[in-house]
Amino acid sequence: MDNPVTVHVYPYRSDAEVAVARLAADGIGAAIRADDEGGLNPGFFSRYGVRLVVRPVDLEDAYESLGIERVHVPAQVADAMFKHSGWAYPEEACGLVAFSEGGRPTHAFCLSNADAAVDRFTISPSEIFGAVTLAERFDCTIGAVFHSHPRSDAYPSQSDIDGGGDVDWLHFIVGPVAGPKPLLRAYRIEQGEVVEVQVSVGQ
Repeated sequence: MDNPVTVHVYPYRSDAEVAVARLAADGIGAAIRADDEGGLNPGFFSRYGVRLVVRPVDLEDAYESLGIERVHVPAQVADAMFKHSGWAYPEEACGLVAFSEGGRPTHAFCLSNADAAVDRFTISPSEIFGAVTLAERFDCTIGAVFHSHPRSDAYPSQSDIDGGGDVDWLHFIVGPVAGPKPLLRAYRIEQGEVVEVQVSVGQ
């Protein structure tokens, strides 16, 4: 496959294999790239973080076929989350993200971590209220929370999963901040279930 592009990253190889079969049924060729296997026999371990890739021409059809939710984050909004994460290091950074009526992220409100901790965060009610009020002035609504993982991957921890919050909000995570190239990833978390949302960043 020439110049493959990533459709999705799955925590389990078995999930990626199911997705390959689903795409094949729709006439879309796909492959698995298990970057973390380290040369071991595929399937020897069940959990890696494997990428599902397709040809660039098939990307949009693959998203539709797999029902993958996507969110496009403007560069300046993503940059604010990255910079706040670096500023807060080694503690977790946190904040809220406002969305336009059309569902586009417009502002990242960089807030204080009341826990001042390296492995969890809490946003005070007063700061939440302030962000909600400011978003309304811009004719926007709060649609996501963001936080950083100082040293761990940008995947929800058990603390994140148990943390509650508005079930309709997206969860953006920046991590690992201490790594050479932190990633921005997004998730839906509802009743303990985690579903990744594909993130693209640009103008």
